[in-house]
This record gives sequence, structure tokens and C-alpha cells, in this order.
Amino acid sequence: MTMRVFPALLGALLFYSVLPAHAEPTINEYNAYLKKGPWTALYRRSEGTWHAQLTRKAGAFTLGYRQADLRLAREHRGSIEQALMKRGNVSLAHRLEYRSFDRSRLDDHWRYRLIVDYRHPVTDKVVAWVRLQPRLAHFGGRRLFDARDQVGLEFQFGSLRLSPFYERYALRRWDRHGGNVIGLHATIEL
Repeated sequence: MTMRVFPALLGALLFYSVLPAHAEPTINEYNAYLKKGPWTALYRRSEGTWHAQLTRKAGAFTLGYRQADLRLAREHRGSIEQALMKRGNVSLAHRLEYRSFDRSRLDDHWRYRLIVDYRHPVTDKVVAWVRLQPRLAHFGGRRLFDARDQVGLEFQFGSLRLSPFYERYALRRWDRHGGNVIGLHATIEL
């Protein structure tokens, strides 16, 4: 892809992705990551809820545990993620999660997520990225599809990376818009 075509495609994707944000409710989300060696700690705040997660990378696998306060329920989530492929700027991974809830009408369930990432260097300190994340949950004898697809820019400041992003949330089908998230990923490598 030529250097002229990519900015045009990314600009079009951003424009068409953000258009629904004016008609739908938008959530603000802030993610802080601390990375040291194979370990990553995450803390997320999002509209009155929080998530705390610890993961450890072991080869192609990443094992994780998350606890979250979802207002009406406390969630405990174990996960295993596997990197499947990386070719150039494209990577592919998948994740299996088990979600367990305290004091809630939500059923405990398994969820599978496919993660497709595309990263394009804009300068030596700026990267444009797109992440597609279709998810399929199994609970109560039913399957439920949703997706959390994101587009953003990542800015490198030494050991700090800041990445503002827009996320389009889909429910039941990829073309059924469920909401918007405007957020920030802040990562420090120790």
C-alpha cells in the first residue's frame, strides 16, 4: 500500500466510524498499563465502573486474571490469549475467557474473542492502528455475538505511550451499532 493510499483509507475509516457517535450515547474510558518483562498490570475506569487485571506472557500465550466492579455486579475473569500470527503490520490472536459474577442476575459464561490488529507507522514516534475484536459468548444455552472495534493513534514519549482511540460497539451482528467509546490507553514500560 502506498504512503498516499493509507492515510486516505484511515481518514475515511475514522470519518465513517465517528459519524454514529453523534447519534448514540458515548462512554469515556481510561486505561493505565504498567509493563515489566512478561507482566502487565491494567487499571480501567469507565463511567463509574473499574477493572483491575494482571497478565503474564509465556511464549505465544498470555494468562490473565481480572476483577471488575460493573455497578450491579462484581466480575471475576480468567483468560488465556494466544498469538496466532504476525506478518508485517498485521497480527492475529484469540482469547478464551471465563466470566464469573457475584450478586447478580448475570449468568457465569465462557466468551471467545478474535483479535485482528493492524499498525501503520506514521512517523518514528507515531503509529496509527485499527483493532477488530468480534466476540462470541456462550451462556444459558444461548450464543451472543458482540464486537469492540477500535481505531486510534499511538504517541511514543520515551517509556510512555499514549493512545487516544474511538471504539464502535456492535450487538448481535457486526452491522448493528450498540454504542461508542472515546478513550485513552496510557502505557508505561518499566
